[in-house]
Amino acid sequence: MAKRISKSQFMMGLQCPKRLWLYNYRKELIPPVAPGTQRLFDEGKAVDELSRGYFKDGKLVAFDFRQLQHALKHTAWLIENGAKLIYEGAFCSGDVLIRCDILKKNPDNSWDLIEVKSSTSVKEEHLPDAALQRYVLEAAGLKIKKTWLMHINKEFIKRGPIDPKKFFKRENITEQTTALLPAIKENLEKFLELLAGETPEIGIGRHCSEPHTCDFRGHCWKNVPDYSIYDVPRLPWEKKNLLKAMGIVRFADVPDTFDLSTAQKLYLQVEKTGRPAVDKPALKAFLGTLQYPLWHIDFETLMPGIPLFDASRPYQQIPFQVSIHVQDAPGAEPRHLDYLASPAGDPRPGLIAFLARNIGTEGSLLAYNSAFEAARLREMAADFPDSAPPLNNFADRLVDLMAPFKEQAYVLPEFRGHYSIKVLLPAMIPDMTYAGLPIGNGADAQLAFAAMVAGKLNPDQAAKARRDLLVYCGQDTLAMVKILAKLYAAAG
Repeated sequence: MAKRISKSQFMMGLQCPKRLWLYNYRKELIPPVAPGTQRLFDEGKAVDELSRGYFKDGKLVAFDFRQLQHALKHTAWLIENGAKLIYEGAFCSGDVLIRCDILKKNPDNSWDLIEVKSSTSVKEEHLPDAALQRYVLEAAGLKIKKTWLMHINKEFIKRGPIDPKKFFKRENITEQTTALLPAIKENLEKFLELLAGETPEIGIGRHCSEPHTCDFRGHCWKNVPDYSIYDVPRLPWEKKNLLKAMGIVRFADVPDTFDLSTAQKLYLQVEKTGRPAVDKPALKAFLGTLQYPLWHIDFETLMPGIPLFDASRPYQQIPFQVSIHVQDAPGAEPRHLDYLASPAGDPRPGLIAFLARNIGTEGSLLAYNSAFEAARLREMAADFPDSAPPLNNFADRLVDLMAPFKEQAYVLPEFRGHYSIKVLLPAMIPDMTYAGLPIGNGADAQLAFAAMVAGKLNPDQAAKARRDLLVYCGQDTLAMVKILAKLYAAAG
């Protein structure tokens, strides 16, 4: 039996009791932390550290999870010696261990609990998290007057050094946590009992990915067949569960009479027959909207929670790279233009100048999921008003290459109901793939450039990252050229 339940384990149990059990007894099943996930952890830690500037003269309990007894003793010593503000305080009551982001003492000797999150609002999942801390603190003898959730202010705009008082917002969640306290006690008892027993029998379901993707998904889903009912886009869980109760897991086994949307019925038809579905009139209509010269365009972006550059907001997508393939006529040989910013300073001014200098005044701009590029262009127009006219013009001329796939005008069995460019490309252009590229997706690109900005790479590593970024982003727009050629051929 596990000796203690931590706050993170308690939250696991709320999502899925089986996840809690596996975490305690089958840790070897947990896959290595992905670089993107590690980036989120690191950013959360940076937000916690920044929050300590909201109040002054706090005392940090610096001992980590490997030194819990020291952390508990240090916290107790701080309280006994009159500390009024404690960061990362450690408390244990019974079999439950917590760390509190901020504890602030009031003049009447009560305490305010302040939980810090890197989100831009209070989420439902935050409430039991804070309520558990309050439960343990009160069981340990502290009087908790108010419970607060401190999160990032999404309206914050960086102008010089970041002031934590402006960067964060505090919301009083005392009432919500009070209402949850009875359930906290009940769930703790249930989880401790569960950990004393065998593996709980819990099937797969919505809880495998909500509110977070479970570390044990690969273990619990290992017997799910390739292209199952769980892969069908926008199929409600109620229908998935109904199909499972009917003994149906493979999508190809779903009866033609089952209640599916029009798009899902088409996906089922394509899966069962193995034949593409092509709507030639719809393709011709789409292709008829394109004006030449055609500018295939793709941005790569950073999305820091703590803004790095003036005139930027938390989690704003900051373009640092663009690739453009230009075609003067349908089927014409494309010419390639690209720009990758220096990691020193704000990448946007240089990128804006590149766009204004290289994109002509005529022709459509073609992007895959053009809403993303349009949003970046209009954001840059708002943040750099002197450059707004050309940027807004570019946004107005955008056409979305994703549209015919999203609207099922061109469906291959290999798409399996999805239409991201990473899914389309190997199916439509088998000799062109992202597999094996050092940077193979937007998340990898973001991580690479972020490492360059942070100065984490030596000169050789930085030079390689730069080369890899140029190859990856160039592949995105070249892929669009080749996909478009396939659509012209299919339209006839």
